[in-house]
Amino acid sequence: MRRIAFLRSIEVQQTDPYLNRLRLLARDRGLTFKLLFTDGECGPEDFPGEAEKLAADVSPAEIVERLRHWGADGVVSLSIPDENSVRDAVVRESLAEYGIPMVMHGLDATTVLANKWETKQAVRRHGLATPEGLYLDGDLLNQRNVKVPAYHDHVRRQAHRLGFPLLSKPLWDCLGTGIRFLPDDRALDAYLDAPYDGNTVLEKCLPGELCSVEIVGTAGDYAAQPLIWKGPTGGAPSFAFSQVRYAAPRPLQDEQFRPVLDRLLDLCAGLELHGAVEVEMIHDGESYQVIEINPRVSGSTTLSIAASGDNTYAGLVELLLGEWAGTARSFGARRRLAYQVPTRPLDPELLAELGRRLDLVRASSFHIDGHTYANMVLTCAFDGAAALADELGALTGQYRLLTPAVLAETRQLLAPASAALAAVSG
Repeated sequence: MRRIAFLRSIEVQQTDPYLNRLRLLARDRGLTFKLLFTDGECGPEDFPGEAEKLAADVSPAEIVERLRHWGADGVVSLSIPDENSVRDAVVRESLAEYGIPMVMHGLDATTVLANKWETKQAVRRHGLATPEGLYLDGDLLNQRNVKVPAYHDHVRRQAHRLGFPLLSKPLWDCLGTGIRFLPDDRALDAYLDAPYDGNTVLEKCLPGELCSVEIVGTAGDYAAQPLIWKGPTGGAPSFAFSQVRYAAPRPLQDEQFRPVLDRLLDLCAGLELHGAVEVEMIHDGESYQVIEINPRVSGSTTLSIAASGDNTYAGLVELLLGEWAGTARSFGARRRLAYQVPTRPLDPELLAELGRRLDLVRASSFHIDGHTYANMVLTCAFDGAAALADELGALTGQYRLLTPAVLAETRQLLAPASAALAAVSG
């Protein structure tokens, strides 16, 4: 195998710096890489090979045609969000007819994980906890086709059985799109007066902490990256990159997670997953409640790699080459502290200063609805938490790098890291 293609559907810059580090793998193994992407731009500095931009609505058949025309020996899916994962799963099945392997989950498994209600059923079958919920039929909610006037009354009764607050989640959408927070009867009535135009899941909104874990591998050999902690739950959803997210030792929570991970690995084997998934959970103090399993790499992949030093993207190439042995080499063991912190927009001068004074993995910005959300990913050694907190305070004093609230939250999260390390070491 010499010619390997990657499929991508959001900015490739969000994989920086780790996808780019495959340059060394390509050079050492004599591999040629090509990126087929549908969003943003890709220059020579963004990807270790050639790149071709496709239309955002490109069909699976067109992708297969482009891959065969280029002469791909194998393909790796890096597409986000879930609708593009489904597209790539169709591509995988079509490529198999031509004997071209692809690192992507099967179509049946991908559609299960892209569908929130089907995910709940799969999670329960494997002995995992998930918030109580109710499947809502969009046709009945919106009084299309068959008229069932009592359906809204049914929903109200079930909502009271579940208990407020509740979340209404589109069945197929992801990245937080379309989620409605329903704190009480008045909010539910307003929602029923103008419901989502499609099928949804009505779910109990649990207080706790949002966290996730990335699992990489294939049948018989799955490995997990470190847990990523993403902030409090129980209220209205917030934009992911406005929160401090981090990976650090938390002895009690880590111990509670071990049996959960065993069940997650069984689920991966049961679905015959082949590639990467992100499992999102709520930790309620005692248990982990699975809320989503995204059948793909994610916005947390960079932070996961920063914490472990094990490159998910390299692992996916190893899967394609038949060289994956993740568990044999302790893939995903936590080796550093890692933090993703919202910042003010960074100019080149400040970015260079951060590179000199911090172990800076990446600084980037997201542009959504006319707003810019800047953030940086940092790492430090386990015994460097106090020094990192001091440096962030100094940089904020000099350059207003962080808001006072973000600085206080980051310091609060860094403070127990050394204590947790001492507990683990002791």
